[in-house]
Amino acid sequence: MKHWQPYVKAGWEIVMEAQGKSQIFLESDVEAFLVHVIAKTLDNPNIWDQPIAIRVLTAQQLSGKTRALALQTIGEECLFINGWQIKQQRWPTKTYFVDMGEIAFGLASTSTRPIDKLLELASNNFRLMSSVLKTAQLLHTKW
Repeated sequence: MKHWQPYVKAGWEIVMEAQGKSQIFLESDVEAFLVHVIAKTLDNPNIWDQPIAIRVLTAQQLSGKTRALALQTIGEECLFINGWQIKQQRWPTKTYFVDMGEIAFGLASTSTRPIDKLLELASNNFRLMSSVLKTAQLLHTKW
């Protein structure tokens, strides 16, 4: 992404508005993480272009930072899909993307030494971040 600042600004505005409306307030690190997930994902036309479980298994074959980045990307995509309820009629189960996202972030956090504390927070706060995104989606259904 060449000009990322407008996406970060938009992500921040989305998260602030949704937290206010939902009364779900994220820790500052988790909030910043969610803003960056939105900024990175808003411009991505390839959401859920491959089965998530296959991508997780493929990422498990990688090592170190490459593995962590692949799993983080999967977790971010699951968060966005679940929060914005993208292609919901095709979901295997209601909790599939929550489960896969938590797993992906959790595995990503332990793929490097020392453990990535931010990705561990993302795994532990997946449901809260998703709730904020769901509120944002309701507020901005025209998107």
